[in-house]
Amino acid sequence: MSDSTTTVKRKTERRARVILILLGLLLPTLSLVPFGSIWLWQQGYLIYWAAAACLIILTTYVFQRRLFPAEAPSRGQEPSQDTVDTAELGKQLGWSPLEEQAMADVEAQARNIDLDALDSWDALLDLGQKTIETVANRLHPGRSNPVWQFTPPEALAIIERVSRRLRMVAVEKVPFGDKITVSQALNLYRWHGAVDYVEKAWDLWRILRLANPITAATHEVRERLSNELIQWGRDEVTRRLAEAYIREIGRAAIDLYGGRLRVTSKTLGSYVSSDSAADAEAIKGTRAEPLRILVAGQISAGKSSLVNALAAEAKAAVDALPATAAFTPYRLEREGFPAAVIIDSPGLSATVDETGTIIERAADCDLVLWVVGAHRADRHVDQQALTTFRQYFASRLNRRRPPIVLVLTHIDRLRPFDEWSPPYDLATGTKPKENNIRAATEAIAADLGFSPDDAVPVSLLAGKTFNVEKVWENIASALPEAMRAQLLRCLHDLKEDWNWSSVWSQTTSAGRAIAGSLRKRK
Repeated sequence: MSDSTTTVKRKTERRARVILILLGLLLPTLSLVPFGSIWLWQQGYLIYWAAAACLIILTTYVFQRRLFPAEAPSRGQEPSQDTVDTAELGKQLGWSPLEEQAMADVEAQARNIDLDALDSWDALLDLGQKTIETVANRLHPGRSNPVWQFTPPEALAIIERVSRRLRMVAVEKVPFGDKITVSQALNLYRWHGAVDYVEKAWDLWRILRLANPITAATHEVRERLSNELIQWGRDEVTRRLAEAYIREIGRAAIDLYGGRLRVTSKTLGSYVSSDSAADAEAIKGTRAEPLRILVAGQISAGKSSLVNALAAEAKAAVDALPATAAFTPYRLEREGFPAAVIIDSPGLSATVDETGTIIERAADCDLVLWVVGAHRADRHVDQQALTTFRQYFASRLNRRRPPIVLVLTHIDRLRPFDEWSPPYDLATGTKPKENNIRAATEAIAADLGFSPDDAVPVSLLAGKTFNVEKVWENIASALPEAMRAQLLRCLHDLKEDWNWSSVWSQTTSAGRAIAGSLRKRK
């Protein structure tokens, strides 16, 4: 007898043993079903039992419908409630507005799944491909082949990332996922055909029990209600899995087509922009990309005084800052605060339009302190500049607009003019000075498109500064958004930057590999 014949015989014997063991375990239990039914029939309780079973299932069905009305979608119509807040998710992951829009497209696709169409592996793969195309079209609009807008290293990186996530799913979420081998899984799958035989046997049993029409009718009602519950549960689980599948592919596609995988964490961690490198030459000591804070506003609004007040506590480069004629960087240091460079800017005026220069500089910064004199009524220059600033970033969806902290200076010059005796209670105080400061804050914030909570009134009198600590608090509140803006700024710079030393290294490595191959052929 050949080895192959012996192997087949052993497998057949093993399967026969398994079947016999299963029959030995299941037949005694299954025998309780007909024998129990016979006993109920003999005692006259069968109809009562069937009616009670139908009533219990019907009550359960109605109860779950009332308890979870929004979570019982009909097939292919209503979405589940596991929706994703794309704006909040975008903030957590540091996405740009364009990437948030891409995730919103993915979320819309997840909410409108047609479960009836998911009838094969090919349909599932088509759904994933459609998700990828949705993201690619959003992030690369106008391209003739948006799906192919990635480099080979990015493709390998996304495969590695998805494989890592799938491994964790298999280990943590799938029963025996880390125990069952592929061979065993295939053997289990071969048994799926037995389900057809079980269904045929069940249909035969339904025909035979028609001998007692009343019992058969009650059983049919009970089974239909049971099947409805099971069908709903199966549809709900299928929908949730399909939605999770789409969202996971969508997030991976955003990383791929958004260019995030083009830059390694090591490169990003050591990156210093050309602007920061130039500023570092002026202040010395910047080693990694710092948070960049721009101070902007009209001439004589108090920008340099604000920088001096902030830098005084943070070891400014100079004792007092003169009126600024050019963009001047200073190192900003404060305990618990990330490395930062604060940049004083030339003032805006009504006669010379320098808004473009300010916005160009703001595009290289992560946070803006906009300074307005609380005693001045000429705010149209600030209004125009801020409107242009917001429009600039609204049209660049691959970037995040730096958050703006509105600082109102010269509050000591508000009415009554001859009174200045801080501290003042700017929240609930009833003194004339306090009332006027609150009124000016609300009016200026409304004129410039801010909430009153986003505006900080301060006095920067030499040696008598007031409420500067509140500026620090608002800066700290804006830090998360500023860090997201910084991340996208660095990613944008690195994606667009050509590292010629890296290109040269790649070329020489390829040359050595080709030369080595030619030598081996000889």
